Amino acid sequence: GDERENMATVQEQHGSRTGGRDKRVQRSKTDAHHSSASPARVPRRKPSQKTRAQPTIDQNCRICYGEFTQPKQLPCLHTFCQNCLEKFVNPKLLVECPTCREETQLTVLGVAALPDNLAVGILRLSKDHEASSPAVQRRGNQRTISESGLNIGDPLSMKRQLQISFSNLEEFETTFQADIQELSQNINNTIERKMEELAEKKDALGKQLKKILKDKLELHENWRSQSEDLIERIDDEKLKESSAQHIMEMNTLGNSFGSLISKMDRMCAEKVSFDPNSLSLNLCKQSNPMEETKVARKASQNKLPALSTDFYKVATLEEVRKMKWQNCLQPRCAAICPWTGQIWVCSSGSREIAIFDSDDTFVHSFTNSAFLFPCSIAFKMETMEAFVLDKRQSSIFVVSPTYQVTRSIAREGKKSGCLNSPTALVLDNKGRLIVSDNGNDRIQVLDTDGTYVAYIGLHHQEDGKGYIQELSSPGGLALSMDGKAVAVADTGNCRIKIYSANSGRSLQCFGMRGRANGQLEKPIDVSWDTQGHLLVLDEGRVQVFTENGEFLRAVKVKEHLTGMSAIGQCVLLSDTYCVNKMIWKIK
Repeated sequence: GDERENMATVQEQHGSRTGGRDKRVQRSKTDAHHSSASPARVPRRKPSQKTRAQPTIDQNCRICYGEFTQPKQLPCLHTFCQNCLEKFVNPKLLVECPTCREETQLTVLGVAALPDNLAVGILRLSKDHEASSPAVQRRGNQRTISESGLNIGDPLSMKRQLQISFSNLEEFETTFQADIQELSQNINNTIERKMEELAEKKDALGKQLKKILKDKLELHENWRSQSEDLIERIDDEKLKESSAQHIMEMNTLGNSFGSLISKMDRMCAEKVSFDPNSLSLNLCKQSNPMEETKVARKASQNKLPALSTDFYKVATLEEVRKMKWQNCLQPRCAAICPWTGQIWVCSSGSREIAIFDSDDTFVHSFTNSAFLFPCSIAFKMETMEAFVLDKRQSSIFVVSPTYQVTRSIAREGKKSGCLNSPTALVLDNKGRLIVSDNGNDRIQVLDTDGTYVAYIGLHHQEDGKGYIQELSSPGGLALSMDGKAVAVADTGNCRIKIYSANSGRSLQCFGMRGRANGQLEKPIDVSWDTQGHLLVLDEGRVQVFTENGEFLRAVKVKEHLTGMSAIGQCVLLSDTYCVNKMIWKIK
């Protein structure tokens, strides 16, 4: 009986195991059948509430096993990369969670409409943060919510994490207050150190002031002693009889007297100034108002006569000053800007335009990348534009009142309206540009938009097959005061040609090759004065002629000058590194 009972027990146990195995095999077949079916037609088993209760924050995506890029969270609270999750969307906009198999119906926006998992971003920021200061190192041992892992979805867990956040916030406040105190102490130390340095500088400046005062008083006392000695010597000489030795002694006393007076003037002209930026003292010479008044009075009493024919016969050129600036190299032309009264100087070597005030003080200079060899300049009052001629570019650049190049006129060539190594330009009374086209042996008249108007010094042959050229390598140009005539320095032919500015008809021609007075060796530039006389810059001299070509005066100047401009009674001569301002004076 016991054996039969044991056998029955074994069979029951075997049957129960076999039945369980059959059920597992049947479930696996069902799972295989489900996996082969479409996710849109085969419903999936929804995860239990226990599975969705407490998901942890993964550090990497469970599809690509890399760091999250645009983490999107499904309603089942599982998170994946947006690009990875888009691979699981079927045509009916259903997405199946790769982890729990829960299906989610998407909108027409697709996976992009799913919410972002902000907790992943917080966790990543907390990991990337590195300690960079002692204060941050003190906070290194504090654990934040993102470091310990968020638990979203469980109310009890969220409450506990918020309570932990209170303690973390208190620790942060304590550390932050310590940082503020440390910075405050650092500020106080820095300010105290600066104050100590300023106090030392103050003491040094005080000592320097005392030394300046002491030296100044000693110098004055020395001058008083010398003056007293000179007074005694003058008194002694007054009692002596007149003799040759007495005269020599009086001359010596006169020289000593002049030296003492000059020394006193220099001492009284000195002034101490303080520079608040560099905290330094400077001992400089101040202007004397009395002396300036005397110079102005003397200038008003000695007014120069008008630039008449008789005046030029006895006058000569005297240098007033040199107009230059730091980058000055090979200046070519100088002209007065009509709306500012300033003098503009074309500097070919430094490729810039320098501007001087009416008192010859350098104001500033400007340039442009298009400038290669600026050699001449003209102004148009109506539009307040400047026209800068560039010899190498064979173009004319238009400059606005703000010193910006707005456009260019003409280009290199031999056709009408084209230029070849131009050397000078003027603006006539009709607002047209008259250009000395040196390389093409002609004078061209252009509109301010670059349109060709006419030739000067170039005429059609009788058979109509070519041109007759009157000019050879023309140089400087000058427009008469009434604007009716234009003078040309015909450099290649060693003469001066005068044309009508309106019709281009030849009015006058004078000069021949030679070194004698009235002859021209290499006329470079020409200018009209206010009385209608012509000034010609020749090699090593300036010659003056009447408008009819009658010779008046020749004055020697430096050789190899590059340009000349007549402004009133002054003549501006362009040298290699400066512009020499000369003035006509009676001998």
